[in-house]
Amino acid sequence: MKFRLLLLFLIPLLSFAQAKRSLATRKLFDQALEQYAAGNAEGALQLFEQCVIEDPAFSEAYLNISYITLEQQNYSKALDNARLAIKYNQFQSAVFVQAGKCFYSLEQYDSSAIYLKKGIAFGAKSETDYLYTARSLSNMEEHREATFYYSKALEVNSANAVCYNERGKSYFQLGEYELAKADFEKALALNPQSTAALSNMANVLLALGDNEGALEYIDKGIAAADDEQKVQLLILKGNYYKNTGDLENASASYNQAYELDQENAIVLNNQASILIELEDYQGAFEKCNQALELQPEMMEAYFNRGIANEMLRNVQDACLDWEQAFILGSEIAEEYLNSPICTE
Repeated sequence: MKFRLLLLFLIPLLSFAQAKRSLATRKLFDQALEQYAAGNAEGALQLFEQCVIEDPAFSEAYLNISYITLEQQNYSKALDNARLAIKYNQFQSAVFVQAGKCFYSLEQYDSSAIYLKKGIAFGAKSETDYLYTARSLSNMEEHREATFYYSKALEVNSANAVCYNERGKSYFQLGEYELAKADFEKALALNPQSTAALSNMANVLLALGDNEGALEYIDKGIAAADDEQKVQLLILKGNYYKNTGDLENASASYNQAYELDQENAIVLNNQASILIELEDYQGAFEKCNQALELQPEMMEAYFNRGIANEMLRNVQDACLDWEQAFILGSEIAEEYLNSPICTE
């Protein structure tokens, strides 16, 4: 399948470009394609590299070097060659899309989105082109625009369960819970055992106040999940019990999650929140410290540690924690900072 995809990108380029190449260089290029088709990616890579030594303006060869090195997870080299492909062919969608995918692999999502959208403007319109663009935008928290490109991907393939799930996550981030729910339902209709979609459906139902419905999806997800996935579902289960006031079962769920992953800041912070409810303030303080060691900018852990510090009579430290939580975006922390606790 990879070879077929490679050829689909090459055909429009080769129709006019190879006529400009020497016979020897074209033979090297054809040999490289044969090696790739035979499963010898390293041999193909060496031949493509020989092509650009013979002809430094051979855009198609740079592009194929980029394809292979991206597959090999040599992302910097893949990007360098994608840029060289662009240098010598600035009007082909494939070169811009490839650069965008390289930037995506390097987690440079703003550049990824720019190049992918430029590729789309030049005519790229495959499902993966749209999907990479949407994911880049999602990682930039540009969720509204991301939903547009997820929708474009679904126009190409309406049976993509992953795409429905990811668009649903963007709708969730936008607070459009009913749209998110509809997408998670579509994802689960296509793949009923998807733990990601089951987890997301539970999360949106919690947001909609349907706690019992959420628990049903959480339990389905736990039954199908591996240990890593169970952690996220157990967090949701703990949230369900906390929402219903069942602190004992909430604590049990968070503790089960902790047994599976003792370096998960969310689990530690949630354990702290239960310990605060149970008036174990020293235990909550220690859990918050652990969470902040793992995730130093965790707003919720600063807020909860502030409450623990206040109850331990460490008022100055409590106000400093709430100040940091406020700086990180906590609106409720501002109320505490403006209360008599911190203003007297």
